[in-house]
Formats: sequence, structure tokens, C-alpha cells
Amino acid sequence: MMVLVLAVRQCAYIDPDLWWHLQTGQDIVLTRTIPHVDIYSFTKAGSEWVTHEWLSEVLMYVIYRLAGWAGLLLIFSSFILIALVITYRRCAGRPYIAGFAILLAAASSAPLFGIRPQMITFLLASIYIAILSEFSRNRTSRTLWWLVPLMLLWVNFHAGFALGLGLIGLFLVGLALDRKWGLIRPLVITLVACAAVVPLNPNGLRMFTYPLETLASPAMAGLIQEWASPDFHRLMYLPFAILIFTLLAVLAASPKRPQPSEIFLLVVTGLGGLRSVRHIPIFALIAAPVLAAHLWQLLASRGWDRRLSAPETVGSLISVVISLSILLAPATLAASRVWHFVAYQPAYEATNYPAAAVNFLVAERLPGPIYNRYGWGGYLIRRLYPDYRVFIDGRADVYGDAFMTETFNTYDGRVGWREQLERLAVQTVLIDPNAPLASLLRSEPGWQKIYEDKQAVIFTRP
Repeated sequence: MMVLVLAVRQCAYIDPDLWWHLQTGQDIVLTRTIPHVDIYSFTKAGSEWVTHEWLSEVLMYVIYRLAGWAGLLLIFSSFILIALVITYRRCAGRPYIAGFAILLAAASSAPLFGIRPQMITFLLASIYIAILSEFSRNRTSRTLWWLVPLMLLWVNFHAGFALGLGLIGLFLVGLALDRKWGLIRPLVITLVACAAVVPLNPNGLRMFTYPLETLASPAMAGLIQEWASPDFHRLMYLPFAILIFTLLAVLAASPKRPQPSEIFLLVVTGLGGLRSVRHIPIFALIAAPVLAAHLWQLLASRGWDRRLSAPETVGSLISVVISLSILLAPATLAASRVWHFVAYQPAYEATNYPAAAVNFLVAERLPGPIYNRYGWGGYLIRRLYPDYRVFIDGRADVYGDAFMTETFNTYDGRVGWREQLERLAVQTVLIDPNAPLASLLRSEPGWQKIYEDKQAVIFTRP
């Protein structure tokens, strides 16, 4: 219940990309075609757009049409919950030690939680790790072949399918380090079979190179927060630091030496999490069962496990009431958060997105082209397409490193900030009032402020 509360809380912060995901899903459903070139911006119209999330977008739109915001919030929160329940089932010391490890893993991963296709990757990664761990431990390939149909789904849900192939590769190295030579052959065959189904998607063989291009993009790490290294000065990344140091301390004190494969998986995924916030949840899925197993071994070696594993006695009425109250508290909190999100959805929208400014823009029929803040592009697509095309949105791969860097330089008011606006004949600028560009345009000849509130400011010119 506590994990569900955390998932609901994070998903209630509407992800900036959700808007264009919904619009894409709607367009795919209505036209029954999957776009392969950009149709939402005027700056990159006709450029290649690898719609690697098309099935996720269709799913999101269908959920939205059938169950509204409540459906999106509950279903994507459930994806998170199921992924962590699967991981919990892999943990020793249930329920207390396993619960501690899962709550720490959930808190570490929480900055990435949301109504976004990445949560489907989070769920599928959890399933992959569970199947691969079972295969490595029990030497049975009975469930191993489920990885192939799951890969077929994954490659159409999200480009994170490359993580699935990578996990198989990591477990192959782990088997070699543990000298389990007899298990390598079936896993190699599984890897080949999974790779063979990757081209079965609307983008074909292009999906083999697309994830690598995204990972190699300098602009992604330099300009987009979740692709950068975690900033441990921010409170949201404190659980990740606690998870790392708790794991190191437990491994050092555990009477049982970790297997070489465990160390290898922790090092590789830990480096991934330190390099990019986006990879923290994968480290959490790997680390939680290792932490639980060695913490349980440590407690057992000192005889402290008996208090946590002794048979429970029948409780008194008072203890039952207290226990039910403790259980119902997070359940009530989750239910109230869902109700509040649905009942006051316009307020949630207006808190992070320029709803009133867009209403003004539409009512006054302001001239385009429009320059917009990066994080608002998806919202503008949902609100204004097809009457207006955006300047930029969350599809960083469509715009490319050079264009994104120039756009952020314009927003920051750096040297040459006028050039991009002039070259692309921008007539209207929609940004937040505190942006450096807003300060410059207030005193720039030829530009006129025609709207401003706490959320956004609009400038136009003849």
C-alpha cells in the first residue's frame, strides 16, 4: 500500500510528454496509420520521427477514452506496483526485510515514476530480471522462452527493449563469472531469438540503431535532467544514495560472500544509475533482492532473525484494530489522492502548464509561428494541433543535438539569441515570465507583451 501511495503521488504530477503521447495515440487510432515523419512542429516538419512508443501511445489514449484521468493514474501506478511486487517475491526475509528493501528501491526510483511509457519498460524489466534470475539459480529453462514474446511486445511499446537484450547479455557474463557453463547455451539461443523478433515493428531494422543514437546524444545528458547524472544536493536523490551505501555496508558485514555475478550486475547497473537518472530504477530492481538476501544472512548469523520469522500469535481486538488502521491509512491516502487528481484535474494542469495563456492565444488567434518553452511543447501539441505547430517538444530525437542546443541558448538569452527567432520568422513567443528570454523581450524593440500571468507570458510582433 505504501508503494501504491508513492506511485499514485508521482503519477499525479502530469509528465510533460503525456500530452503529445495522447495526441499521437489519438491520431494513430483515428487515421489507422503510424507516422514516420514529424507532423507536430513547423521547425522539423517532415523530418524522420521514429515512433518507437506507438503501442504505448495507443494504450494510453484508449485508457484515457474509456476511463479518463483516473484510469491513466491507476493503471500506470499499477504497472509500478506490479513491477515491485515481482521484485519483492525475489527477496529473502519476507515480509519485513524484503519490505524494507522494496520501499528503499521504490523511493530511489520515484523521481522517474509517472504516466509515461517508461513505466511499461520498468514492468517488463522486472519480469525479465525475475525470469533470468530464476533460470540462473534453478537451472530451469521452463520460463526462459517467455522472454521472446515479451520482447515482441516490448519493442513496440518502447525503445527500452534494448535494456531487455542488455540484461540477457549481462546475465550471460554473470553465468560465465559463476562458472555455470551449462546454462550459457540456452541463454545464447534465447538472446538470438529475442533479437530476431526486434524487426517486427513499424520501424523495422531501424530499431536496432535508434536506442544507441539516443544514448550517444550529447544534448540528452547536457540539456535533459533525467538523462544527466543525479544531483545529490537534491532531496529526491537521497534514497538512491542511501540504497547504495546501505548495500555496501550490508555486503561488507554479511557472513556470506556475494557471487561474482551479483557484484558484476550491481557494478554495471550502479554505474548506469550514477551516469544517468533514467537508469536508477534498473539498479533498484537488481539491488533490492541482493540487499534483502545479505541483510537476512547478517541477521541470521547473529540470531536476530527469530524475532522476524517466529509464528504469529492470534492478536487481541485492540491489536487487530491498530493493524487495520495502519493498513487502511495508506489505502485511504491513495484513494483520496486519486479522487483529488480527477476532481481538480484542471488545477493540476494549470499548476505546471500555461492553460490560461493558451486559452488567450486561441481566443485572440495570435499569429504563428510560435516559439515555446521546451517543457510545454507536448501540452501545446495537445491543445493547439492542427491549428498551430510547435517550435519544440519532448521528442528530442526528432530535433537533434544542434537544434536543441540552439533553442536552449535562445531561451537562456545567450549571445546570438535573436538569430533563431529571426531565421524562423517567429511571430509569437510563449514562455515563463522568469525566463532570461522574457527579460530580454520586455525591452526589445518591435516586441510587445500582450499577456502575462504567474505561469506564462506572451510576446508578439507585427
